[in-house]
Parts: sequence; structure tokens; C-alpha cells
Amino acid sequence: MNRTSVAVVPSPAVTAAPLYEVEEYLAALIETAELVPPEQEEEFRLELEASLATAIDKRDRVGQFMSHLEQQVDFAKLEIERLRRRRSLYELALERIQKYVIGTIEHLGRDPRGRFRRLEGRTVTFSVRECPPSVDVSDESLVPDRYRILTLKLPAVVWGELLDSLEADRRAVVLAQVRTPEITIDKRPLKLAMESGVEVPGALLITGKHSLTRS
Repeated sequence: MNRTSVAVVPSPAVTAAPLYEVEEYLAALIETAELVPPEQEEEFRLELEASLATAIDKRDRVGQFMSHLEQQVDFAKLEIERLRRRRSLYELALERIQKYVIGTIEHLGRDPRGRFRRLEGRTVTFSVRECPPSVDVSDESLVPDRYRILTLKLPAVVWGELLDSLEADRRAVVLAQVRTPEITIDKRPLKLAMESGVEVPGALLITGKHSLTRS
């Protein structure tokens, strides 16, 4: 059986390697993290630790390198927002020109067979078709409650107590109307409970971890 091997970049010399080589090496090593199979994960971890050790005397530059990465993260966030706005502008422009073309075809009127005329070009033909009925709500406050959907976020225990308080037939009606709820874990009260000594099945209080700070 063939075994997939992962080529690990040789560690740069601890004393001789310029920091830019260390940075390039770290970046290349981190990029290959997802390619490391489970059986070689320990080898990868040791290799990464060895690489980090080479930057001990270059702490300021390593901090600058991390700041650069943080700036790239912030830039990516801004770029995502810029692209969202750009997408909205394109969508608005597309919607407008579609309305203009539709309006032009409607103004041209129908042919003898009662169909709207086509606008034919050399490479494209515009035509219209009837859309299914749709609803435009002009004032939500006037719409009767029977046409409204209420979305609530409740603790799961409260939801369970609410169902238990209903009679069987009413409970069945409610459950028939409720979409499958999306249940998530509220970790804040869970953490407080476990820190006070409460054992919670399915959860583990993680201690002893460290986060990196720079000053």
C-alpha cells in the first residue's frame, strides 16, 4: 500500500538564517498545515516549533510580521465590504436596465397575435414573459396577524417548559406550525456553571490554554 509522504522544508540554521528567510519558511510551513496527514502531525508540530525557535533573537521583527498579518486581515475585511457595496451597485444597475428594456418592449405593444414584440440584435434577443403574481407590502402595520410569522429566540429549557404546559391537542397544533428549531449552545452560562463545579454532560471545561499578547 502506497503511503503519501509530505515533504517538510528543512529548518533554517538557528544562528545564520536572516529573518526574512525565517518568515518565508514559516509562511510556507503554515500553508502546508492542511496537507499534513494525521500520522505526520507530530513531526510537523516539532518542525514548526524548531522554526519558531530560530526567531528568538528577532522578537521585534516577528512582532512586526504579526502586525503585518493583522493588517492583512483588516484589509481583507474592508475589501469584502467594498466588494459587497460594489455588488449592490451592480445589482441595482442590472435591475434598472432590465426595467428599461422591459418598459421599452411594453411600450412597443403587442403583435397581431397578442404577444409582446421582441427586440432582436445581432447576438442577443430581448423578450418578456408574464411573471407569477407577487405581493408588495406597503404598510406592515395594517396586515392582520394571521399573515405574520413571529420569530423568537428562547432558551431550550423555556421552550420545553412552554410545550409541557400545553394540552396535548394544542401542543400538536403548535408543533405542526413551528419549523424545525435551530438550537445552539449558550456557552456563557455553561461556562459559569462548570467553573462553579457543575458537571455538564457533553461539555468539557478547558483550562491551561494560553493566548499570545504583544506590547
